[in-house]
Amino acid sequence: MKKRFLALLLAVCIGVSVLVLPASAAGSNTAVQTAVTLGAFSTEEAAGLSTPLTRGQLAKLLVAFSAYHDNANTQGSIGTLYTDVNGSSAYALYIRIAVQQGWMSGYTDGSFRPDNTVTLEEACTAALTLLGYDITTLTGGFPAAQLNKANAIGLRSNLGCTQGQTMTLEEGAVLLYNALTANTADGSVYGTTLGYTVTNGQVDVSSILLSSLEGPFVASEGESLPFVPEAIYRNGSVSTSAQLSAYDVYYYNASAKTVWIYTRKAAGRITAVSPSASAPTSVTVAGTSYTIASSSAAAQLSSLNGGGVGQVVTLLLGMNNEAVAVLTGDEADEVFYGVVQTAARSLVEENGADVRQAVAVKCTDGVTRTVNVDKSLNYPAGWMVKITVNAEGEQVETITKTSTSGTINADSTALGGTALADDVEILDTTSEGVAGTVSPSRLSGVTLSDADVRYYTTNENGQIDRLILNDVTGDLWTYGVLDDVKNLINNTTTTTSGTTSSGMTVSTAIKKLTGNDSTTGTTGSSTTTTTDDSQIISDVADIVLPSTGDLLWGLVDGSIGSSLWESVTGSTDKLASYLLKLGANNTSGSLSTVLNYLGSGADYVCYVNGKQTTYKTSTKYPVLAGGIAIGTSTSGTVKSMTQLLPVVIDKVGAASVMSGNKKYETADEMQVYLWYKGTYYPTTLSQVNGEEYTLIGWYDGGLRAAGGKIRVLIAVRKN
Repeated sequence: MKKRFLALLLAVCIGVSVLVLPASAAGSNTAVQTAVTLGAFSTEEAAGLSTPLTRGQLAKLLVAFSAYHDNANTQGSIGTLYTDVNGSSAYALYIRIAVQQGWMSGYTDGSFRPDNTVTLEEACTAALTLLGYDITTLTGGFPAAQLNKANAIGLRSNLGCTQGQTMTLEEGAVLLYNALTANTADGSVYGTTLGYTVTNGQVDVSSILLSSLEGPFVASEGESLPFVPEAIYRNGSVSTSAQLSAYDVYYYNASAKTVWIYTRKAAGRITAVSPSASAPTSVTVAGTSYTIASSSAAAQLSSLNGGGVGQVVTLLLGMNNEAVAVLTGDEADEVFYGVVQTAARSLVEENGADVRQAVAVKCTDGVTRTVNVDKSLNYPAGWMVKITVNAEGEQVETITKTSTSGTINADSTALGGTALADDVEILDTTSEGVAGTVSPSRLSGVTLSDADVRYYTTNENGQIDRLILNDVTGDLWTYGVLDDVKNLINNTTTTTSGTTSSGMTVSTAIKKLTGNDSTTGTTGSSTTTTTDDSQIISDVADIVLPSTGDLLWGLVDGSIGSSLWESVTGSTDKLASYLLKLGANNTSGSLSTVLNYLGSGADYVCYVNGKQTTYKTSTKYPVLAGGIAIGTSTSGTVKSMTQLLPVVIDKVGAASVMSGNKKYETADEMQVYLWYKGTYYPTTLSQVNGEEYTLIGWYDGGLRAAGGKIRVLIAVRKN
C-alpha cells in the first residue's frame, strides 16, 4: 500500500507546478515517500518501516537528504573504510561521505558497526551536524543539549520516541524530512540550500520528486524499461501495463520503481512558431500551441533545418503536453476522431481576397483541433468527424454512428465482452457539440445502450481504444439553483404569500396539476372547459412557476413529497401535454395566446458555482424551483432547461448520501448552499453536515446511464 501511495503522490506532484505540505502536517507518509524518492530507502525497506534504524541506514538517509544525493555514486567507495565495512558493502559509499563530512564517526577500535541500532539522541546529533551546527558549542551536556536544540529548531516534530529509545526507519525518515524546513547554523532554511522551495515552513514536494525524475525518452519498437515497475501511469491514469510501443514518451523514477507513459500526439500543419523561425520555443499545430521541451525538437522545427510554418508534422507529447519529439513524412500520419465544436468562415487576403472556413473539433484525446476545410461545406456543431493527417495535409470527413452496448465492468477494463485498451480515450458529447473527456473509472458498473454509444474504434488487438458517448454522464450540463424568474408571468403574478394568480397556494397548484386535489381548473382531475385567456395563462404559469419560499418549505416540512414533485417535473412534456389538450379543444384562439406567452421569453436568475447568474432565454422552460440543469451550445447559448428532482437527505457519506434506504451518489462538483429567507448562500458540505440542518439534494433524475447524481444540495437550519 505504501508503494502505491508513493507512486500516486509522485504522479500528482508531477502533474502540478507546485505541491506544498506543511512540515508539521507532513506526517510519516510524506516523509517516507520523500525518503524513497531520494533513494534513502529501498521499496523493501519502505515495507518494513517499524524495523529499527541502523547506523548504516542512517548514513544513507543523511546522504539522501544532502547535496550529495545526486552524485553519491561518483564519490567512490574503494578501499577499506573500517574493519567491518569493506568496499563491497551496500552502505560503504554512504558511510564514506557521512564520515568525511563529519556527520558521523567510527569507533576507536577501527570499526563503524553499521548494523548497530540508533537512538534518538544519536540521530539528532547527526542531523544537527548535517545542518552545520557545532555540537561542542551547544549549551549543556550530551544528550540534553542535542535533544533540546533539535526540539527548538523543529527536528523532533511528529516524533514520538524519547531519549534513549531506538528509532525506527519511519522515524528516521521523519527526522530528516523535518530537517528540510529547519534553519541551518547560519540561519538559512536547509531545504533551500539544496535547491528546494520552502516557503513559510512549507516544502515544495514536487521539486524534490522532480529532481529524481529521468526522461523524457521516446520509445523505439520493442524497447522495454530498465526495471520492472511497481506503479505505472499512462496518460496520467493508473495502468496495469508497462508495455512500450514505438513513439511512446516515458519518464521514470528508478528508486520509486514508477513509470509515466504518454501516448498523446498532436498532428497537422504548423501555422506558427515563436519567438522566431530560427530558434522556436513553441509551435502551433491544428490551432493549439505547444511548448517545445527538447533541443532536438527545436532544431527539427527550426527554419535553419527546413522546418517551421507550413510543415505537416506529428508532435510526440510528454508531461504537461510539451512537445518532446517531431515526426515527419509517413511517420507523421495520424487519425483523430471527435465532434465539431464550431465552424467559422473568415476573410483571407494571402493571394487575393477569399473566404476560409475553419472547423474546431473536440477529439477523443481531449485536444480541440482546428482544421481548414472546404468553404462550401457545412459542419454543424455536434457532428461526428474524422481528421486525417498525412503528407498532403489535414482532411475532415463526417463519420456515421457505430454503436455497441454492454456494461462497463467493476474495474473499468471492459465494455460487455470487449476489453477496453489500457489507454482508451472516451469522449462524452451532447447534440449541441458540447464535449468532454471521461475517465474509464467514471463509468464503472454503468450499462450503456446502443443509443448511448455514438461511435467506437478498436485497435489491432481488438480492444476498444476510442468511445464517443451520447450525453451519458450528465457532466456536460451546467447545474445551479433557481433564485428568481423575471418576465415569466405577463399578466398574472405570484404573491409573496406563496399563491398563484388564481389564488391557489403553490402546494395546491402542484396537487391540482397532478389530479391530487379537488380544486377545479383546466389541468386537474376535475377540469372545466374554460378557455378564458387569463385563466389559461394562469394555468401555464402554474406549470412554469418561479421559485418561492412556500415551495421549498413544502419539501422541508413534507407537505410536498418527492414523488408528488417528480410527477410534475419528471419530464418536460407536462407543458406539451397541456398544449395538446388546448389544441384539441381550441375554438377561440387560446392556443395562439399560450404560444405567444411562451415565446416571450424570460430571465432566469440562478446561482451557479456560488455566483448569481442570469440566463436570458427566448422561450420559457418548465422549471419550478431549487436545482435545475441548463443545457447550452458550445457558444454558451441556452438550448434547454430541465428540473432537477429533490430528495430529503438523512445521511451524508464521503461520495454518496442516503434518503431512507435509497443511496444517491454525489457529483464531484456538487454545489452546496445554505438557504435563509429566500436567499442562497454558497457554503461547503462540512459546514452544514450536522443534525441541526435539513438537507435537500437535487439530482438529475437518472435519465442518463451514468447520471442520477446529486448536483446541488440545499441546507436549511432547523431552528
